[in-house]
Amino acid sequence: MVLRNKSSATPVSSANWQGLQEMTENEVKNYIASTLTVSFGANSDGTGTGEINITTNNSGSGTSIGTFVDTDLQEATGTHPASGGVDTVTYYAKQVTAAATENITNRPLKYDSGIREMTDGQIDSEILDYAINAMVNETAYTAGQYRLQPSAPSGGTWVARYTLTDVANGGNTVTYLWQKTAATSLSDSNLKPLKLINTKDIKEMSSAEILQMLPNFRNRIIDTGVGTYKVQSTAPTSGGTWVQMGDEFSDTREQITPQNYAGNYAGTYAGTFAGSRTYSGNYAGNYSGSFANNFSGGYVGPANYSGTYTGNFTGNYAGTYAGTAPYSGSYSQGFTGNYVGSYAGSRNYAGNYAGNFSGNYVGYYAGSRNYAGNYAGSYIGTYTLFYGGYVGGNFAGPYIGYYTGSRNYAGNYAGTYLGTYAGFFSGSRNYAGNYAGTYSGTYTGFFTGNYIGPANYSGNYSGTYAGNFTGTYAGTATYTGTYTGFFTGNYTGYYAGSRNYSGNYAGNYSGTYSGTYSGATVISTKETISTVKLWVRTV
Repeated sequence: MVLRNKSSATPVSSANWQGLQEMTENEVKNYIASTLTVSFGANSDGTGTGEINITTNNSGSGTSIGTFVDTDLQEATGTHPASGGVDTVTYYAKQVTAAATENITNRPLKYDSGIREMTDGQIDSEILDYAINAMVNETAYTAGQYRLQPSAPSGGTWVARYTLTDVANGGNTVTYLWQKTAATSLSDSNLKPLKLINTKDIKEMSSAEILQMLPNFRNRIIDTGVGTYKVQSTAPTSGGTWVQMGDEFSDTREQITPQNYAGNYAGTYAGTFAGSRTYSGNYAGNYSGSFANNFSGGYVGPANYSGTYTGNFTGNYAGTYAGTAPYSGSYSQGFTGNYVGSYAGSRNYAGNYAGNFSGNYVGYYAGSRNYAGNYAGSYIGTYTLFYGGYVGGNFAGPYIGYYTGSRNYAGNYAGTYLGTYAGFFSGSRNYAGNYAGTYSGTYTGFFTGNYIGPANYSGNYSGTYAGNFTGTYAGTATYTGTYTGFFTGNYTGYYAGSRNYSGNYAGNYSGTYSGTYSGATVISTKETISTVKLWVRTV
């Protein structure tokens, strides 16, 4: 072991000097270790062998001992919908491993079958290993070790070498890499090693002469691994014993989670909603847009219907029917249009006609042709009967005299009657024949055939319409059936169900949304993304 002076008192003098003595391990860890480690800590700039440096651009020298990655959301707290984009900053930690230049000209002495200068190997194992062990175990006389924590450690003097920042919306969190630059306790200066002078005299070594061993101290850290560091979440599993130095440090950021947003959204949402566009809830507001889906409720307001109606219509139809459809019901109202179709029933009229006939009757009269009444009008035809008092030929002129007989005609008239018949028809008024002409009057009976022509219907329809309606309904009606088509008009009535929409909307919403929005939202609660600790090898 290394030699020192032995004396009965301190400081050493010729009066109390008692000779030479080998140092113990603890005595080496006192003055010699303090001198080396305090200088190692106080003169560190991150470039010397065994020193740590941390950069965010990976420009430091040395071997990587780990990284800390800080992530920060690009969106502020409360943003919705949130995309989740992050900014990233990586802190690169390295320890310099390049060998330092060694040059010891003043070597400590030891007793080895005599007093001899120590070799490099003896200096490594009997001085430097003890000094490094004292440093990593943080004895009171040493300095130079590193710790990772937000505030300065206690005992001695500590300098913050580097800063790590966890950036977050709610405020940043910082920690520091501290290095101890002054020991907690003063060492005993009487425990100085000895050296040779003039190859035969012995003298205590000065602090400067002891510090000639500092490059060897640095290289010894790298060679043995004791005193090297790691920045990672858990202790290394190989390479000796590792001890945590300081506190853990975490990268945190605000969470993104589905949240209910109950404010008023007044902007224009131009994105695409990827869910289902089927609305399954009850809407209680006023809908003024175009409804292009299937409506299954009760429609109670006025609207223009332009689609194809396939249900039963029970209201009053006041529009114009422009299509073609077979009519198979019983028509009991007044028909005022022009009937241009074909009448498929019998054209023989077998009823009693009691009205005034103003047209041209081209049929056959089946009764008696003998007229037995008194005729009071002007006869403009050819009268072929024989008059008892007249001995001439046929009377071709107008007869302007008075006819004294009966005016009632009791015969059968077989000719064509061109005048206006103003009498009364005493037969049946029901026409059972087939009518092949054009009817231009007002039909007040019941139509039982198929109507196949176009016509404007202006009455009130009270039957069951089973065809396809393609016109425009301009009236007001209460619709009580189930509507299964597509509604493309503007609905201005009231929807009596619930206004809560529980389905998925797939279109572009450009109105004012005042309901509850549930989407990806940046909230203030943080989550831990990663964690690191500083580890030092002690054995």
